[in-house]
Amino acid sequence: MNLLQLKGTFTRQGARLTKGFIVLGCLLPAVLAQTLEEHATSAAKPPYALLQNSTLVGSGNTLTATQIPVVLSTGTVYVTLEIQFSVDSKGDLTISSGYPQTVAAPRPQVSSFAAGSYVGPSTIDYGNALITVSGPGVTQGGPTMWSLSASSGANVCTYPGSATWYAGPISSNPLASRLKSAGITSTVWSYGIGNACGNLPNWANNVLIGVSQIGNSLTIVTFTSNGQDQSEPVDQITYTLQP
Repeated sequence: MNLLQLKGTFTRQGARLTKGFIVLGCLLPAVLAQTLEEHATSAAKPPYALLQNSTLVGSGNTLTATQIPVVLSTGTVYVTLEIQFSVDSKGDLTISSGYPQTVAAPRPQVSSFAAGSYVGPSTIDYGNALITVSGPGVTQGGPTMWSLSASSGANVCTYPGSATWYAGPISSNPLASRLKSAGITSTVWSYGIGNACGNLPNWANNVLIGVSQIGNSLTIVTFTSNGQDQSEPVDQITYTLQP
């Protein structure tokens, strides 16, 4: 299904959209599912798009899908798709003139992080500091998101027990304003938020963290002590990727 067919689908269904975005919320997944199915059958024959790997955001009368990978015979490019709707006096929705629109999107930064199971130093948490790293995931605007959680069998106070961080420039980080307030400017780290059991002053909930990986070693630092963000790391722990 190309964009013109997608537009026609919404136009033909316009009479059914009498409950505005509530009905649209039911219709859109079906349309996207049909599109994804068609793409799946032609996945071996570029060009095709991977809508399931994009981020869908609704605002007012506009739907925006960011960072859609489009696979070409020459490689993969990324686009942002925007669809604007017009609403008539009956509440019916049709795609506005001039839409859908697509523009080129920056290629996401994956960085050097590796998903998998990690173990902390044997001297910490009785050797049961165990975490699982997941990613990458693309957020609106381009930063690549990574996350971790305590693995099965991990000590209850593994730190951080959960975390999310973003690869890319500080300016595009969702925590940019908090980082600026703390006076953090180093480009060594990818910054995010960590949470722990709270028994340690430097590893509690909602602490600012920096994450860096070299080879199989994942180093996590915290910039927050007793609830106050600092401009330099106040503690750190290094985990090792397991085979």
